Amino acid sequence: MSCEKDVVEQEQQNSSVNTTNSLVENHVLEKAYPNTKGEWTEIELYGQPVMAEKIGEEYIIEGDIKVIPDHKIDKGDLKSTGRTQGRWSKNTVYYAIESGMPDQGRITSAIAHWQANTAVRFLPRTNQIDYVYFRSGSGCSSYVGRIGGKQDITLASGCTTGNTIHEIGHAVGLWHEQSRKDRDQYLTINFQNITSGREHNFQTYVQRGDDGNEYSATLDFGSIMMYSSYAFSKNGQPTIVKKNGSTFSTQRNGLSSADKQGIAVMYPSSEPTGIIINLKGSNSKYVSSENGNGPMNCNRVNLGPWEKFQLIRLSNRKVALKGNNGKYVSSENGDHPITCNRTVIGSYEEFVLVNTGGNKYALRGNNGKYISSEDGSKPMTCNRTNIGSWEQFIISGL
Repeated sequence: MSCEKDVVEQEQQNSSVNTTNSLVENHVLEKAYPNTKGEWTEIELYGQPVMAEKIGEEYIIEGDIKVIPDHKIDKGDLKSTGRTQGRWSKNTVYYAIESGMPDQGRITSAIAHWQANTAVRFLPRTNQIDYVYFRSGSGCSSYVGRIGGKQDITLASGCTTGNTIHEIGHAVGLWHEQSRKDRDQYLTINFQNITSGREHNFQTYVQRGDDGNEYSATLDFGSIMMYSSYAFSKNGQPTIVKKNGSTFSTQRNGLSSADKQGIAVMYPSSEPTGIIINLKGSNSKYVSSENGNGPMNCNRVNLGPWEKFQLIRLSNRKVALKGNNGKYVSSENGDHPITCNRTVIGSYEEFVLVNTGGNKYALRGNNGKYISSEDGSKPMTCNRTNIGSWEQFIISGL
């Protein structure tokens, strides 16, 4: 696994290169500035000389990764940049989206993909100093890891949800997959086919002097962070091939299995475990998660898997309830019947346990309202301002 910044450029291969195949192959190569050629200059990066493309006041490597030269950073801040050193604390990335940013759905979808498949959490920024700022740009690009302060992820109109997932990968600390230090065991770089002046884009992070590590066992050609076989080709011939000489397909659909495994090492889950409980309403019936397939009810006579919950005590003295389906109970902010279908714990999934005597408790949602059994006659809600008999549950297991 490795990391970089992207701008998406659709490059068309030269169909005349292979006379036996008249098909023109299209592939996607992320670039920060797909239509701009900058000035190639040597900079110091983490104490090592590196060739970078200077465009305006920005420095680009590998086509889509923005870097900050050493002379522009206080020496004390160098530790915050890089894949092994630039981690986001507590697995949490704060973010903001530029006002008027087109197609914000690709951003929210990409964030949802990351949250559903990793332990990294994304929260809207309030006043945090370090945060990711999604903004419009001429291409797709990102910094690698947390650099400190506001850091951009730029997305042109052609950058898709998949490209956004890729860019977020850079922001959390991933280099491009082909820049692994062990990559020569798995692939061959055809330098003779690379556009003149672009050869440095194919260095490993070790050759550049960057910090990093391998968090998955082998190179993954299916990684969302992998270059195309034809990246920076000058003649339509492949620049990267497998050891047997064959090319490979590049995907931007989502994190691969190996991506997920590596990210789990970088950002291990800190999800707390809890005790198994059940809740019985004043109607003497049990609360059921309905396996997350619909609104929850308090109408079960017997205890089954759907009537058991894991009570997780959170650091803020609140609790979360996890059903047998591995999903969390949500208050739905009181706007709809409660459900058990959330993959992560957010404000709607946090509750305060209020002891009303003995082993009876009420559950207060983040909206300040209490969960009601509705006496089992209809789906449960979290919209009661006062605690009555329907808002009290006998909790066994505490």
